[in-house]
This record gives sequence, C-alpha cells and structure tokens, in this order.
Amino acid sequence: MKWNELEKKCASKKVIIYGLGLGIRQFLDAYGNTIKVDAIIDNDVAKQGKKAGDLLAEAFQTKCENLCIRSAYILAEYEPEDTLILVASAKRYVEIVRSLKSKKFGLIYVISQLDGFAQQQDSTESFRQRLYDYAENCSSLPIVPKKVLFSSFANYADHEKYISEALMRLRPDVDIVWLVDDLNAKLPDKVRKVLRANWKSVLYEAETSKVWIADNAIPDYFLKRPEQIYIQTKHWASITLKKFYLDAVTFQNETEKLALWKRESEIIDYIIVGSEFDRESCKRGFGVDEKFIMAGSPRTDGLFREKQNREKIYTYYGLKDDVHVLMYAPTYRFSKEAGKSVHQSREIGFGYERVKAALEKRFGGEWMIALRLHPSVSAVAKEMELPNFVFNVSAYEDSEELVSAFNITVSDYSSLMFEPAFIKKPVFLYATDLKDYVANEYELLINYRELPFDIAENTDQLCMNILNFNSCEYEKRLNDFLDQYGIQEDGNASGRVAEFISALL
Repeated sequence: MKWNELEKKCASKKVIIYGLGLGIRQFLDAYGNTIKVDAIIDNDVAKQGKKAGDLLAEAFQTKCENLCIRSAYILAEYEPEDTLILVASAKRYVEIVRSLKSKKFGLIYVISQLDGFAQQQDSTESFRQRLYDYAENCSSLPIVPKKVLFSSFANYADHEKYISEALMRLRPDVDIVWLVDDLNAKLPDKVRKVLRANWKSVLYEAETSKVWIADNAIPDYFLKRPEQIYIQTKHWASITLKKFYLDAVTFQNETEKLALWKRESEIIDYIIVGSEFDRESCKRGFGVDEKFIMAGSPRTDGLFREKQNREKIYTYYGLKDDVHVLMYAPTYRFSKEAGKSVHQSREIGFGYERVKAALEKRFGGEWMIALRLHPSVSAVAKEMELPNFVFNVSAYEDSEELVSAFNITVSDYSSLMFEPAFIKKPVFLYATDLKDYVANEYELLINYRELPFDIAENTDQLCMNILNFNSCEYEKRLNDFLDQYGIQEDGNASGRVAEFISALL
C-alpha cells in the first residue's frame, strides 16, 4: 500500500496503531486529525495507561491526544475482518506481524515500509524552525493568570520542589505545571506533569503560564511575553565556591552557552538569593544588576527536616537504624579530550576501607559510605565496583534529604559542601587534584584554603582529619565563616518566595 492511500484504506475500518516507534510521529503529523484511530498499543508497561498526547508531541492537540496507550490484550475486543493495524515498531515488527497473523488479523501494514513513506527525520535547523513556529502560535494564546511553570535539573527536587510545595499550601488555586523527564516520576497529586521531550505540550504550557521558575537556562525557543514573569533560582544555595556562567572563563569559548546565558540576563525578572555574597556573584554570573529576591535558599529548607528525612532515606535504602553514614559527593571534571562542554567522572583513589576504619575508630559504631556522583555523570556509578559497605545514591534526586539524613559529608569542589554546614554537620574535603582543578577547571570565588573544612589531598590526610576531628573547634570555624559571608538559612526560605509569587499573581 502507498503512504498517500492510507486515508482511503482506513476509512471503513477500525484503525489500531501498534508501537510507538518509527513511523508513528510521521503518521500523526500527516493524519492525526483526518484518520480516526481507535486504539494505540505498546508493549512497554511504563507507557501503558498514559495518554498519547502526553507522550508524543505529534499527538498533542490531535484527535489521538486522549487515547490511552493499551496492552495487546485489547485485540481480543476487535473482529479481525473489521480491523486495520498499522505497525509502528522498527525493531520488532517481524515478531509483531507474526503474532497478529496468529490471531487471524489480515490487514496489517508496517508504517515504515509503506510505499512513499519518508523515513528521514527533520534536520536540526528544520526542527528548530518548527519549535519557533509553534512557540509563535502559542504566544498568541491568552496567558492563564494563576498558572506557574516549574523546570528543574531533576524531575522533582531543588529549589523548585520546595517553592512549589510552599505555594500549594499558600495558594491551592494555583495551577502548578512541572516539566519532567519521566511521566512515572512521583510528584504531588496537585501538580500537573508535562514530559520535557513533548515539545508541543511544553511550549503550550510555557507560553500560557504567568510565571516561569527554573534553575537552569530557559530554552531559546521559549518566547517570553512582557506580561510573563521569569524567576531564576540557580541550583545552589546562598554561597557557591566557583565562578559561573558569564563570570567564568570556562564559558568564554563556548559560543552557544555564552549566547544562552546572555539571553537569560535579558529575560530574567528576578533571581532568588540568600546573602550579599550570593547577590554579588549572581550580578556577575548572570550579568544583571537589580533583579533579586533576598529570601534565602528554598532547597535548604529540606535540611531542617532531619528526623523525617532520616526515616525516609533509611527506609528507602534498607539501612539499619543504628548504622552511621558518610556521604562521598565529588563533582565532575571536564573532559581533557572533548573539551569543557563535556563532563566526566574521574577515579581519584578514594580509600573506602581506610576511611571506614577511621570513622569507626573516631566516632564508634558501624559505618557505611554512600557514593553520590554529580547528576551529569551519575550513570558512571552503576559501572563501579564498590565494597559491600558502599552504596550508590547518585540517582536519588533530592540531595538535601540525603545530607540531612546522613551524618558526615566528604566532597571536593561541589557547592554541596556548604549545605551540611548550614545544619552544623561535619564536612571534610578530599581534593587530590587541587592545583590542576584551579588551573584547568574552574576559577574559585573563595580561597580554597580559607574554607572552614579540613582539607586532605590524599587518603592518609583524610583519615588523619577524621581521627583528629574536634566538634567544638569545627563549629566555631563554621560560625565565623557563615557570619563572614552573611549566611542565615533558617528553613523558611520557600515560604518567603511563595508569598512573593502569590503577590505577583
């Protein structure tokens, strides 16, 4: 059968699409509003029960939009002679066709093999033009006065998580929309999830939202209207170790990134900050002057729920109640081969067994170690061979819950190091490549040697710092440091930001 004969062939039959692979997007683009589809089947249980319009941009705002993805069991409800099946799987179509024929279905067509079917995808330039055109169409729609769009690095974490929860408590009438990478991610019932890959749905929600709240750069195909408000939260708390964005030499040779962050400086209405240090570093990093909400750091509110977080995390990882945990959280490095646009994890020789022995000698009890790699390289942890007392928490989205639940944190250059300090938990630094990092990775905003944490450049020094740890001296250094930089996190920042947003609405 020819591709352009589909409408005629399907007119008198009940049409079923089998699979969400090669061909379904082109089919929906061409026929989503002209050919009546009775059902869509996919064997992936994670997709079953989801609406086609939620999963596929091409199904959004078509007649197929509200069709739920079903399992193959629904075929029992159809008479083979009255049914036409379009197979949209590129890898398993032989197996699927064989199965369908065994069930006496005869009108079966593999979409990608139809005469005249164009398999080529849009070029990058062509696809970007489609994005801009669709955004332009959506930007003519009315803005929904009480709709707030949240976008975070994670599915549900960071400042955005705590702001949205505070906003839900304060304003139950607000329509809260979250961009997620997985529609199965667990979010509060009142939150509407939108799949980030579904570009039509994302643009529709973005262009009709009154407020955008994000911790990363907004895509350049989002068209911000004058009556919309964009609040940038960044993804760290009220103090950070490294220069960032427009203030970082790292970005100066990255043309696309530089353009993206310059655009950010033009469209940002407010940035949430928690100290004068934070404000000044954001002025340089974002290239703005007077666009700040001095409210504290909403993500740090999670640190002040220690009992609740400990119970949650210990249950999640099946830890014994009396075990103590050190979290080792190194950050990424740039790829020496591919350049500074590529992040990678480096093996830097953390002596797990010796560190465990030092912990048990200094603090007593049984100790385990939780490994948390930076989100951009977290997949590497799955390939690591780790001792049986080390467990991987890299995939857990809310780092504040981990910091709050565990006893001690060890890091290198991650600004996560400051968050345990806000609640007076011990922090140790393990920086085996300090000279190389400062020379080749990031410029620092703070002299590394002036941080209030004990610094080790090898395992011997780290173990010695653990064995010699003095909590009274540590807390004094910590208080002096936090006072010096004007840091006063109190667990109520998200409430203050929610009140600010409520006033905007």
